[in-house]
Amino acid sequence: MKKVFVNRNGQIRSGWKIAILLAGTFVITLLLSFLAFFIIGLIGGYLKYAVQKFYLLLMVGEERFYLFNTISFLATLIMIILMLKFIDKKKFRDIGFISIKYGYKNLILGFLIGAFSIAIIVLILYVTGSVIIEKNSNISAYYLVGGIYAFILVGLQEELMSRGYFINALNQMGKPWLSVLVSSIIFSLMHILNPNIVFLGLLNIFLIGVLFSYMYLKTGDLWMPIGYHISWNYFQGYIFGFNVSGNAIRGIYNAFPKNNLFSGGEFGLEGGIIATLVILITFLILYYYFERYRKVQEVELG
Repeated sequence: MKKVFVNRNGQIRSGWKIAILLAGTFVITLLLSFLAFFIIGLIGGYLKYAVQKFYLLLMVGEERFYLFNTISFLATLIMIILMLKFIDKKKFRDIGFISIKYGYKNLILGFLIGAFSIAIIVLILYVTGSVIIEKNSNISAYYLVGGIYAFILVGLQEELMSRGYFINALNQMGKPWLSVLVSSIIFSLMHILNPNIVFLGLLNIFLIGVLFSYMYLKTGDLWMPIGYHISWNYFQGYIFGFNVSGNAIRGIYNAFPKNNLFSGGEFGLEGGIIATLVILITFLILYYYFERYRKVQEVELG
């Protein structure tokens, strides 16, 4: 019976680690949510005017989105800290979350690749008449700053969990390709309850998960996939006005998809075949980049 939970090396099996992490994150999210709404309720109930207005915004405005992402990030962070300390006996740098002092170049590069990828997809859709793009004049700087804050947290949370923890837990099996495959499947299935879900959207999220894993394994840290994750979401939603994984977001521009197969329709760009092609092309570009970079390093060290 013990073999069901522990492998031959005396480690808790990777599947159980992932299950514990997900279940623990869910429970902590609920606890933090109840705490947050209790505090907000007290503020809204006993104070007047400006604070009550803030309370209403948290209930019905964009702030609710920012609050939810803050809680989700904190719950994930707390649970990973507990898992690393008490089960894995590791530190954050052991799962690739190194100091930004050493990872900022990968962060910037990942951010630029993600932004460029979205821009290329939108350009192709616009040129082929698959989407109508209109300027949105009703967007504030506060709204755009709030959006980048929220998606920074999303990028950190999902990469710490899916690439940082999942892959390292699954590596106990001694098959890196299987770790990438399984972690990317889980990453995709984590979006299965999103609004307006389509099969191609799940497939593309799986491919993006594989792409992020490739970045992570090649660089040795999480910063490149974090950068790509942040800009992919932010530019898709807050700049070009597409839905992000099914979630409606207003952008500097408003996007009105016409060809759902190409554009992803109500799910967003991730649900379209153009995104599939761009993701695959990005694989090839990064493969060339990493191979060329490795050869340059070998020459310099040689």
